[in-house]
Amino acid sequence: MLFSALALAVGVLAYGLAGARLHEGSQHQDGALRSRAWWLGTVLQGLGFGATLLARHSLPLLIVQACSTAGLGVTAALQHLSGVRRLGRREVAALGALLVGLALLSTTTIGGPAVPIRTSHVWLMAGCAALATALLAARPSPAVLGLASGLGFSFGAIGARLVIGDAAHPLWRFWELPLATWVVGLLTGVGIVLGQAHLTRGLARGRATTVLGPMYLTETLLPAIVGLTLLGELPRPHTGPMAGLGLAVTLGACAVLLREDGHPPYDPQI
Repeated sequence: MLFSALALAVGVLAYGLAGARLHEGSQHQDGALRSRAWWLGTVLQGLGFGATLLARHSLPLLIVQACSTAGLGVTAALQHLSGVRRLGRREVAALGALLVGLALLSTTTIGGPAVPIRTSHVWLMAGCAALATALLAARPSPAVLGLASGLGFSFGAIGARLVIGDAAHPLWRFWELPLATWVVGLLTGVGIVLGQAHLTRGLARGRATTVLGPMYLTETLLPAIVGLTLLGELPRPHTGPMAGLGLAVTLGACAVLLREDGHPPYDPQI
């Protein structure tokens, strides 16, 4: 569990650094693809995803998703230090609240492997994939695209937890993996691609806060609910209210950081 906690810390830091670099690169006069900052941010995104993937080996979805979302706070702090975005007292207080919320969540967390993959898990992910795919053909509002992006990232996170956290079927022995693991692994990749596609569409059509707010909310709450109900990822005894408070404080702090004025941090998620 200590290794997973360290991996999660590295992932949050990488996502935060990626957000700052991607935001800088998106402002490049010759376009993002010609910006070294943008490409560095993309590499850091990959590092963040890989680190949080390792963290899911022993840590439940609630704490991993909440901490990944908290990468937004790292981005905001880095932008403040570099002068890109000046944080007022309200935003500084939000950073402090973010740490408090994560501390509350960490005290309620019980580590351990994921439950074995069941048919219900596969059908849930397939249903989410079908809905997210169908939304590609629609032209919803930016806020709905944010929800769709969060949906894609959510079932991608659920699948990653089921695959990487399966103690009975380690990934390095891929020739022994059951069919259900391959299917969930494929759907995990589909979720990441769909999440990024909807995020790109949303950011192209609306304000960043309009898209990122619903996305962060969905990709934090939905996996947490699935973890509690279908994966047996319950908090420590008698700490349920504390977990709920920690989650509420974390999401509230992120909402403050995603302010309407100025330049909200670029999304650090993959």
